[in-house]
Amino acid sequence: MQIAKHLGAGKVIATGRNAEALRAVEALGADATVRLVEDDDALEESFKAQFAERVDVVIDYLWGRSAERLLIAAAKIGADAVPIRFVQIGSVSGADITLPSAVLRASAIELMGSGLGSIAFDRLTHAIGELLRATVSAGFTIATHSMPLSQVAQAWSNKEDSRRTVLTIGL
Repeated sequence: MQIAKHLGAGKVIATGRNAEALRAVEALGADATVRLVEDDDALEESFKAQFAERVDVVIDYLWGRSAERLLIAAAKIGADAVPIRFVQIGSVSGADITLPSAVLRASAIELMGSGLGSIAFDRLTHAIGELLRATVSAGFTIATHSMPLSQVAQAWSNKEDSRRTVLTIGL
């Protein structure tokens, strides 16, 4: 979210299941959030409401069912919609989706991956370098907590805490 804003995104919409995590991204500047609920129709309606206000790029870390509903909702907005670039980064919610072919025929959705092979290596390393150089001046915030390296097993198994764990070596 912070990177998108730094790069000029006018509006950032965050999705997720965890209400606390969604509140955290709102505090960091997300303009809207969509809670990933179990009801497919309700989820699709939430996505359609966002697409009706224009969405240019989707950065998807989840894949799975939420990506299916999102792509279907984007296609249902109709011919007046602007092209949408859907960048698939991760598959936390599932490795596969079932996508009706009509979704692609009825929309201006551009599907692309992100990672080695999706962009020339020199462009990727240049972009990563630019991002790292911008982290301090842009004031990026990452929710972290520190733990001694001796507690690495505990840190690894803690699935309840959405913050990143920074392991420290005591002297």
